[in-house]
Amino acid sequence: MGINYFQRDPRDAHFLLFEHLDLEQVLGYEAYRDFTPDDFKMIIEEALKVAKEVLGPAMQDGDREGVTFDNGTVRVPKVFHDCWKILAENGWIGVSSNPEFGGQGLPNVVGSIVSEFFTGANLAMMGYPGLAVGNGRLIENFGTDADRALFVEKMYTGVWGGTMCLTEPDAGSDVGWLRTKAVPDPESDDPRIYKIEGGKRFITCGEHDLAENIIHLVLARIEGSPPGTKGISLFIVPKIWVNPDGSLGDPNDVVCTGTEHKMGIHGSATCSLSFGENGKCRGILLGEPNSGMAKMFQMMNEARLSTGLMGLSLAASAYDTARQYAKERVQGPAFTKIKGDRVPIIQHEDVRRMLMNMKAGTEAMRALIGKVGLLIDISEHDPDLEERKRAHSLVDLFTPLVKAYCSDFGFLLIRDAIQVLGGVGFCSEFPVEQYMRDAKINSIWEGTNYIQALDLVGRKLPMAGGKVFQGWLEEVMAFTAANREDPEFARDFKILYQAAQVVAEFAMTYTEYIKGEKVRLIPLTATRFLECFAESLMAQLILEQGLIARDKLKDTDPESADGIFYRGKTASAKYFCRNILVNVFARHRAFKEEDTSALEVPEAAF
Repeated sequence: MGINYFQRDPRDAHFLLFEHLDLEQVLGYEAYRDFTPDDFKMIIEEALKVAKEVLGPAMQDGDREGVTFDNGTVRVPKVFHDCWKILAENGWIGVSSNPEFGGQGLPNVVGSIVSEFFTGANLAMMGYPGLAVGNGRLIENFGTDADRALFVEKMYTGVWGGTMCLTEPDAGSDVGWLRTKAVPDPESDDPRIYKIEGGKRFITCGEHDLAENIIHLVLARIEGSPPGTKGISLFIVPKIWVNPDGSLGDPNDVVCTGTEHKMGIHGSATCSLSFGENGKCRGILLGEPNSGMAKMFQMMNEARLSTGLMGLSLAASAYDTARQYAKERVQGPAFTKIKGDRVPIIQHEDVRRMLMNMKAGTEAMRALIGKVGLLIDISEHDPDLEERKRAHSLVDLFTPLVKAYCSDFGFLLIRDAIQVLGGVGFCSEFPVEQYMRDAKINSIWEGTNYIQALDLVGRKLPMAGGKVFQGWLEEVMAFTAANREDPEFARDFKILYQAAQVVAEFAMTYTEYIKGEKVRLIPLTATRFLECFAESLMAQLILEQGLIARDKLKDTDPESADGIFYRGKTASAKYFCRNILVNVFARHRAFKEEDTSALEVPEAAF
């Protein structure tokens, strides 16, 4: 085992769960009534222990060893085998999965904290169980009773792995152009069994030696189906065929033809897969024909939220490293005492600025992801149908913000961590250079961040005639109005009010663009709109936290551990609004220019 670099302090996670979010509401749901807050605290403590003692020490070793490919066989880093075994044996793979199929059944909001610890400790390793769980949930929701009995428990408990197979060499984000085909199997009496033929690329964890079988969910077109995404179906394609009694049959003509050599996540196998090269690959149709994309979107949306969480996780790990280093590294005198003694670099102004970027930024992202986790629990378990619908709509609205903003912003915060460490930050002596390499994929995975912005503008803003977005806007405006005279945060609520106005103006202007001749300005500016929306939402949440912390301070010794935490929390709220949220206004200024020079420049000029 190597060095453990994971040093997360769980205090902010506890604050989020037990002081900010309404956990009592979740505990009132039938699915979670057997849990108590103390149970969650114990689970978080145990998850932290696993992250520090099991996953963290394997991170750098896994990066250096990487995966190996030999004639169709992929071997993961040796240290990952112990990680997988411990996760599987102790129920950590399906922490929020259905207990009926071997999961722990934790609320999503609690599971997100566990996932943050695990991915922050070892992102490359956590792709393997993450995909297995996502596959299992899709089969649980859309499969037959026989499908659930065959596959789900073994995926939730780590007996089998899983993948999602969308991308092809000529069909990346443009999934509708895929060429993988499916034809009814003439040798089968079951009409759901098809022969699969085609190739997939960039399949995360597509082949490995951690589990005895891998269950691929493959998008393919049944011969004769309509072109484009409307004619795509979804198939369960085991690496090794699974017999009706659950035993393993023959290899299913699924072959790994190679692995990618990547910038980061070296311990995660990114594979090219060939299905049916010898005409012997069978797949089980999941649901109705031509409904594949609609079903796969469930898994994709879950993966998008997970990708945003990865952005937070690595940024938080980088911040942990940077703040510890800044307290220990002595370098240069203070700016105001140029002839004085050398001081720890945490006393230098620019270092404190970067540390506050990371502190406020990670806390705001954690609040956003926690809020979405709570909304998922409400959408799935609240007894009030209208409340479930409202929460589900907000999850849909916020998903592109989590995925795109947290993956991009997390990467920028890791940049700050490297800068705090200076030269050693660029070296593998410390883990932050690996965090940056591993984190970059997050803005590309599960639909690039530009695709998330178009999804936000084209699909999410118009939901329910715009009422979902309008409902959030009214909520944040009411929040700022109720606190505009706050003795400590009035200045910050004014900034949030103005930022929310900017977000509203973006949305209204897009409506005009769609009706007029400036429609190409939408894709030119959509990523800026997403960033403005995300920062305004995160400011709302971190100001909620700031108010809570300020009130807690009234009955807390300011020099105690809790007092210092609450003082730091109020500082985070102020810093986020005054230094990060204000970027909304620069983007708005650029938006108002309606500049089209990027479209007008001759292509040859690039």
